[in-house]
Amino acid sequence: MKKGYKYAPETLLRIRRMRKARRLYRQQPVFAYSIMSAEFQGYSHEEFWNDLRRRTPPKKRKGKSGLRRYGRYGEMCRLLDRYRQTGNVADALKAQKLRNRITQPYRLQVRIGKLLKEYLLSPLIPVNSVKELTCSLHGCKDYAEADNKINEFLKYKSY
Repeated sequence: MKKGYKYAPETLLRIRRMRKARRLYRQQPVFAYSIMSAEFQGYSHEEFWNDLRRRTPPKKRKGKSGLRRYGRYGEMCRLLDRYRQTGNVADALKAQKLRNRITQPYRLQVRIGKLLKEYLLSPLIPVNSVKELTCSLHGCKDYAEADNKINEFLKYKSY
């Protein structure tokens, strides 16, 4: 049992002519028309250009965002989705704030007593991981303990 669609002989000749015109135009753009007109009697310049044109428009490709690799991107998308569903403007403002800071490093400030120490973390780290780290730093008694926790975090979460 044969499968496939049977084309009419005229259609097959037209398809083969079109493929040959495209192949010749790719290989020898200057001489392609003269070769085709010598091979096919009555082949006009208009038919040649018609054979070369695309029959269907190219597929629209959705470009991927380069911001995807940053840690704040997922949270920003989640807030935008929630804004689209609920219409809550506060979510849109939070998403805009994240978008403005998406490539900036995280500034983590640790206050023990009256002293304040600031750590800069890579912007590629997910927001939720940074939030977990800040929660774990709340119980620190001194800066050595905070340094150890941050170093452990950075050692296991290589970004």
